[in-house]
Amino acid sequence: MAMKLSQERSKSGFTLVEMIVTIGIIIMVAGFIAPAVSAIFQDRRIENAASVIVTAFNEARNSAVTKKQEHSVVFLKSGIRLYAHPKGKKEGGFIGGLRSLNVGDSDHITYEVLSSDTSVEEMPVELQSQREEKRTEHWKPGREDIVIKLRKDGTIDFGKLDDIPSYRFQSDPPTGGDLILHQKGSRAACYIDIRPTGRVVSKVGEEGS
Repeated sequence: MAMKLSQERSKSGFTLVEMIVTIGIIIMVAGFIAPAVSAIFQDRRIENAASVIVTAFNEARNSAVTKKQEHSVVFLKSGIRLYAHPKGKKEGGFIGGLRSLNVGDSDHITYEVLSSDTSVEEMPVELQSQREEKRTEHWKPGREDIVIKLRKDGTIDFGKLDDIPSYRFQSDPPTGGDLILHQKGSRAACYIDIRPTGRVVSKVGEEGS
């Protein structure tokens, strides 16, 4: 009877070889899955950055229309900020803090505004490279800074910027956008169409596709 119980226990357990084989299979499967999961998280990172930009434009547009006051979305090297232009006796100024497009302090995401020939000298002094820790008189010009203004009716004042032809953005995959987000170490890019009506839409694709 005791021998029979011992045999049943040995049959119900795993041998060392079986455990090693099982662990090996799990490691192999994980090796195949990991790149796919990593790609998903990378796409999510650039989509989150695009969401920050779209949200900022929506807020600027709503504020411009409801307050009958020009607002701008200001692109700085480290992120974006909203700016309310002076109205009557109101001096105007930045609204809220800097909205980072990156994860932590590393530059995973970079951007470019196409067909931009806005020079630093042509930009209002109060919009040039404003930093949280610096007072107005200490702001310095920065060539990365771009300002896109929304009029009181919510439409875009492109100024020195050129609106790209919509068919380039609408193609699949997209081949152009008013603003393009690039992701470090990846071919993934997010194309953003800033429409004259003030509406902003984004689409993820691959650069050079």
